[in-house]
Amino acid sequence: KQKTNNGACVAVLTMDSAPVNALSAGVRTGLEERLKEALADTSVQGIVVTGAHGAFCAGADISEFASGMAGPPLPMVIAGLEGSTKPVVAAIDGVTLGGGCEVALGCHYRVASNRSVVGLPEVNLGLLPGAGGTQRLPRLIGTEPSIDFMCMGVPAPATKAASLGIFDSVVDGDSAAIVKTAVEFAAEKAGQDFSSRRLNSRTAQAVPAEVIKAKRAQYATHRKGEIAPQSIITCIEAASDRPFDGGMLVEGKEFSKLFMGDQSRALQYMFFAERQCAKVPGLTAKPIPLNAVGIIGAGLMGGGIAMCCAEAGMNVTLLDIDQANLDRGMGVIRKHYARSVSRKSKTQTQVDKYLQLIQPATEYSALSQCDMVVEAVFENMALKKKIFATLDQVCKPGCILASNTSRLDIDEIASATKRPQDVIGCHFFSPANVMRLLENVRGRQTSASTIATAMAFGQKIKKVTCLVGNCNGFIANRVMGVSGSGELLQGGIMPHQVDEASEAYGMRMGPFRMLDLVGLDLFGRERANSGIADPEKIVTDAMYAAKRFGQKSGKGFYQYNEKLQCTRDPDAEALIKATWSKAGVAMKQTKQEEIIDRLYLPVINEGFKCLEEGIASRPSDIDVCCVFGYNWPRYRGGPMQWATAVGLPVVLEKLEAMGQKPSELLKECVKNNWSLRSKAFTKKVEAAWSGRWSRL
Repeated sequence: KQKTNNGACVAVLTMDSAPVNALSAGVRTGLEERLKEALADTSVQGIVVTGAHGAFCAGADISEFASGMAGPPLPMVIAGLEGSTKPVVAAIDGVTLGGGCEVALGCHYRVASNRSVVGLPEVNLGLLPGAGGTQRLPRLIGTEPSIDFMCMGVPAPATKAASLGIFDSVVDGDSAAIVKTAVEFAAEKAGQDFSSRRLNSRTAQAVPAEVIKAKRAQYATHRKGEIAPQSIITCIEAASDRPFDGGMLVEGKEFSKLFMGDQSRALQYMFFAERQCAKVPGLTAKPIPLNAVGIIGAGLMGGGIAMCCAEAGMNVTLLDIDQANLDRGMGVIRKHYARSVSRKSKTQTQVDKYLQLIQPATEYSALSQCDMVVEAVFENMALKKKIFATLDQVCKPGCILASNTSRLDIDEIASATKRPQDVIGCHFFSPANVMRLLENVRGRQTSASTIATAMAFGQKIKKVTCLVGNCNGFIANRVMGVSGSGELLQGGIMPHQVDEASEAYGMRMGPFRMLDLVGLDLFGRERANSGIADPEKIVTDAMYAAKRFGQKSGKGFYQYNEKLQCTRDPDAEALIKATWSKAGVAMKQTKQEEIIDRLYLPVINEGFKCLEEGIASRPSDIDVCCVFGYNWPRYRGGPMQWATAVGLPVVLEKLEAMGQKPSELLKECVKNNWSLRSKAFTKKVEAAWSGRWSRL
């Protein structure tokens, strides 16, 4: 209890569960019991709810979703706060997310620090706010803003929240100052009529049906394939056309439907998988400090990596021995940043700071004091070995030597140096300043310190960072490289049919639209120069021979207008049919389900091979690499989680029916009835990983 300046007594209820006061059973029970005590205490005139550890509350303890819920349900706890006969003020500092936001909405007033953020991000877990959030928020700020607030799933800073009407007051100061302000505020409201502040007594204003229809269409596009946004909109609609209790029934029904579905399971799985992949089993070594980084190659990849490093506050030396290439690369970086300023995603002050941190160079001696050097030239082993031999001479002892190769042998690259323990792969995905995945590739002699530093490097530049083993293609490129798109095309399935099935599954872009984007000439030229192209019978070779290079030439598998919008191209389809005819292949009509199976079941199979060979330390790492490296739909959870949803026996049966040789580990799982979370399977995978690599 705290006394105000005028002597009034206010009870302060503090949620205290480090680090962010998640609403575990203990926190919910404590909040309910302390509220009852405050209401029974006749000396208490008002109540303040706050959080410890510089946070209000980050929401539910989602580990309880798997272990089972205990203690009082959160909606009942919030109903108790809202029904209080004494004014309840939320004193908010730091994060206020999910269930924490719903607790705040159950309070009669909300006072926040200017560093606070508030959000209802449940949509990112395939869920909706299930403790009254879909009913209270529209009654506070309106229907349309509530749809955007919940369906975007992006937390709002304090000033934005205040402008929306979520916070009553935003003040300067730390947690203690916010609580003091809230205590005075609660005492001031004591004895006043605050019944209108109970959001369950209000009705959200209805909006025209066409507005709801437009919002449904907007989020069907923005969150393509996800069902949670549509359920959220259904609940918010209910807030405007029925009493609070009726709306809560709709919310409960929609929440249960989502909670029991595959999408929420996959998204919750990905939530933990993303965090788990940063943890390397057995790694105790500490990283070296990273203040100065060198990048070799001023192309699109090298420039993107340089931008990532500069934005993380590191001093960057961007080296290219060709002055024209270097000038061109720096020009591209400046254009990227100018575009960011025009779009208001960065300020000119920020951009000026980043550019000052990037120093161009043409001499290798400029790298002599770097803590880490990342080579980002094109995929040529001889060139890379030449570069690493030079780095061995010019870089200081202990400098991390990293290659941005996408599939070449890290051990062979390391053999060009006298310090193979300092060599590691750092595989970025293009464009490096946009794509979030970084695969760190360990070689046979890569030291624990080098691994720790590379993992810390990824974290510093805000990448989802995963340690993988050294093999052709590593994880993401290897498993996605066996996707059955080429086999389908050569087997009589038109590109648009394959792309439609892929995008219906949830991929942002089908494989042939992606080839058109990347450029058919990149692969076609290599095949033609090596003498293995057969334009008479191989469709992709025929495309290259016909100078159908994709978007860059205005025609590939599709035709493109000046805005790069694609449509089916009769000429392309005639060329494909002619090539099929020469190869003795007839056009086929196949169901989408079969196309999806042929595209992505081989990916699952290759994932199991990565595990049995010790290339991945756990199945969730494979999923993280596919989701963040290839935009595999997050709501599917990646290929290994999808395998769990389909069922491993079904996966095995379909692979054998397709003529694919199944992984021995997959067959062992089916034979022994192992799930990917079973102890026996986990032990098997751990043994493969530790058996391939020296202990850290």
